[in-house]
Amino acid sequence: MYQQNLLHFDQLSREQLYAVLRLRSDVFVLEQKSLYQDIDGLDERAWHILVQDENDVLVGVLRILKDPKDGSCYSIGRVAISKAGRGQGLAKELMDRAHAFIAKQEGAERIELSAQVYLTNFYKSFGYVLISDQPYDDAGVMHVDMIRAV
Repeated sequence: MYQQNLLHFDQLSREQLYAVLRLRSDVFVLEQKSLYQDIDGLDERAWHILVQDENDVLVGVLRILKDPKDGSCYSIGRVAISKAGRGQGLAKELMDRAHAFIAKQEGAERIELSAQVYLTNFYKSFGYVLISDQPYDDAGVMHVDMIRAV
């Protein structure tokens, strides 16, 4: 059984923050062999959805940001599922929870994300459409930009 928590950065405990950063590092840096700056200064203004197993081990995470210049635009990123949590629909549950949260925000009109190319169809299943002309390299991993209406 998994438990989801939607927390603003200020609500994360030190232990939760450490687990988030570790999981993202395990997935994006170690597994995908992508050297990039995960700690980008944006987490502090973000909402985070955490999925923990019955032992309180973090198995999934997602980050939601509101565009500071355009309050009608949100972004979803840093979607990561641990090896132990994969194949159980957790990424879909994270996305559903993120979409429900954003839909409740006053003035929210659209959601943008930068998708790894191999996940394009996953995001299309939520109604996202491609807005990139061509895939682009982001720290050694090919990405495309996608958008959907709230």
